[in-house]
Amino acid sequence: MNLPPSRRSPLLAVCGLLCPLLLLGPTEGLAQPVGGFQPGNARLLTTDAASVIEHPVLGLQRSAIPVAAGFAVDTSLYADLLLAPNVGLRWAKALGAQRMVVGARYTHFVGASVYSSIVEGQEPAVQRFEPTLSGPTLYGAYGLTVGPLLVQAEARFASFETSYLSLTGAGALHLTGAWMLIAEVGARLEGGSAFRAAAGVRYGGEHFGLALGAAYVDLSDPVFANGGLAVSPVLDLSWTFR
Repeated sequence: MNLPPSRRSPLLAVCGLLCPLLLLGPTEGLAQPVGGFQPGNARLLTTDAASVIEHPVLGLQRSAIPVAAGFAVDTSLYADLLLAPNVGLRWAKALGAQRMVVGARYTHFVGASVYSSIVEGQEPAVQRFEPTLSGPTLYGAYGLTVGPLLVQAEARFASFETSYLSLTGAGALHLTGAWMLIAEVGARLEGGSAFRAAAGVRYGGEHFGLALGAAYVDLSDPVFANGGLAVSPVLDLSWTFR
């Protein structure tokens, strides 16, 4: 029999949680005036950063190769490692203090047999479990830089086992040196929890990038302690080839 949603494997739950959350790349002032370092993998905490990917970057949440005219081919290394290889195409443009981004990505899940064996081994009553986690993601973002502050809005639609549409507002404040303070607040209009938020800091040198933070996910599932997971850590490491 198929596994009910409330009894899915912790590994599957963590897989779905980590892929969209753990993203952040190197920058020396995402919100600096035009001419400062841009974020290497163009990510904030759980959302896309409204900035252009100018150099090749290897990162956990996004690895990318710029092509031309603001286009870049990218992938989420986290998802790749979780047996969900993916590839995306992203376009971004900076017009003075304004930033515009449009992107799409397709994920093809190849770990069904691996995850099925894990779930069926943990749940003796389950005789058959075939997860389908493949599908497209579409997103767009608009940002505005005001001195050391970047404010932006992102819309994202994804269709995997279920579809969801989310709207998120974010602010990134350049503190000092290569450190930034980031906050995100938004909502899922369809699917998932209604409210979402994240906060953290980000270090971005010319090459090395590090992000630390926390995200409110409000994930309900009896496989977690107390029947759910309210807050998830946010972590990313990246290297930009300038």
